[in-house]
Amino acid sequence: MPMQDIETLLKKYLAGKCTPEEQLLIEQWYQQEIDRSKANTADLRFEHLENTIWQQVQQQTAPAPKQVKLPRYTILKVAASLLLILGTGMLLWQLRPAKEKWQEVFAAKGHPQQFTLDDGTHVWLNAGSSLRYPAHFTGDTRQIELLSGEICLDVKQDPAHPFIIKSGQVQTRVLGTMFNVRNYPQLAFIQVTVQQGKVAVQGDPSVKQLAAKEIQLSPDEQLTIDTRSSAYNKTRVDGQSINGWTTGKLLFNNERLDIIALLLANKYDQQISFADTSLGAYRITAGFETADPLSTVLDALCLANKLTYSNNGQHITIRKQSH
Repeated sequence: MPMQDIETLLKKYLAGKCTPEEQLLIEQWYQQEIDRSKANTADLRFEHLENTIWQQVQQQTAPAPKQVKLPRYTILKVAASLLLILGTGMLLWQLRPAKEKWQEVFAAKGHPQQFTLDDGTHVWLNAGSSLRYPAHFTGDTRQIELLSGEICLDVKQDPAHPFIIKSGQVQTRVLGTMFNVRNYPQLAFIQVTVQQGKVAVQGDPSVKQLAAKEIQLSPDEQLTIDTRSSAYNKTRVDGQSINGWTTGKLLFNNERLDIIALLLANKYDQQISFADTSLGAYRITAGFETADPLSTVLDALCLANKLTYSNNGQHITIRKQSH
């Protein structure tokens, strides 16, 4: 019986307004809770609780130290009162939902991580990224939170328990399997890209254009949401390239240079900036191995796009070639 219905019936029970059928329902429920506690809970002794109530009532009602056997109906009414006062109280202790214990993991720069969640979902967390998730999924949904950075997920399918990932102002509900979410604080947008299966993306109330609708993405589709204006754009991409970092590849297929620079900065633990901010919008197509040194990657990127760079210790600056 839903908890809201129980509380409603208990109030009617105490007021003496229950029908005979409702009274029987309450008493049957009460007995079921007693039986359940005996079978499942060593610490909760409902007989002891009932005896305690009985003794307290006798102390308050008996004029002399003479024990009077009160009807079970009276005892149950007192127990019902305690339930309402305590907000379902001790008798409903085992009905209380298990509290999820959340934990956080941070992938340091230069050190992407991969691991498996409690439900069998495989996680790739890119370098410089952080994730918050429950040690054990206990509710009707499986929910995690990308605090910052980039994540790729191969979700274990379980239609009865939808998988949801929250990333800033955006929530992604999994309808399929493998997808990627980017939410870097250095970038003014959030990106969701699907490699396999299907997902549904929705914004919170601050993302006005997405708050009242749900955008579904299929394989090789990417949704980019501007976190300042809430404008969004759905495009075709190579989902496998977006997730190349999970397989030891650096694959950029018409990728923005500001995203590439951020990924390289986190991978190689370097600071990378642009002498001209317009360079961030450059579109780059290239491919490298994650084992390649940063200098090899930068040399190739700059040569192919008429750029140059300078390296001052831990700080790299990319600029246009001078004519």
